[in-house]
Amino acid sequence: MTTVLDDLKRKLADNPAGILENIAKEHQVCLADAIKCLPADMWRELSGDHFERVIKEVPDWGQVTTIANTGDMIFEVSGDFPQGTFARGYYNLKKTQGGFSGHIKEDACHSILFLKRPFFSKLSASINFINEQGNCYLKIFLGRDEGGELRADQLEKFHALSNWEH
Repeated sequence: MTTVLDDLKRKLADNPAGILENIAKEHQVCLADAIKCLPADMWRELSGDHFERVIKEVPDWGQVTTIANTGDMIFEVSGDFPQGTFARGYYNLKKTQGGFSGHIKEDACHSILFLKRPFFSKLSASINFINEQGNCYLKIFLGRDEGGELRADQLEKFHALSNWEH
């Protein structure tokens, strides 16, 4: 007897490039489970205990794309990820030149999934912050160079941060 996750693993092995939120919803699984159905060479996981280390390193990477997807809207900000500080149970993002700021609940991060896979015919890499329910509340996508390829300096940092063997 096959399970939903077994079926999803087969589907994603054949085509790993779909919109994972839509695929998760279609198969009635959380996003974390959908990501973990991708081929093993496309993702790495760290526990949420690494939240502070990860969130504090990304501001030094330069331009990235930060995404919040609620299902009803997708909000994207391109630019430097803000520095921040912890206070009153939140990681508080300091406002950038473009006005990007916000507050991330300190204990919301259950795990961090690093994802590197094809998307719209190009390699994509992202850091996905996952809550206890297996949903992603914050994504940070690596930036691209003038040729549309992932920035090599960011990809190197991404690999180091995620303990990615390459």
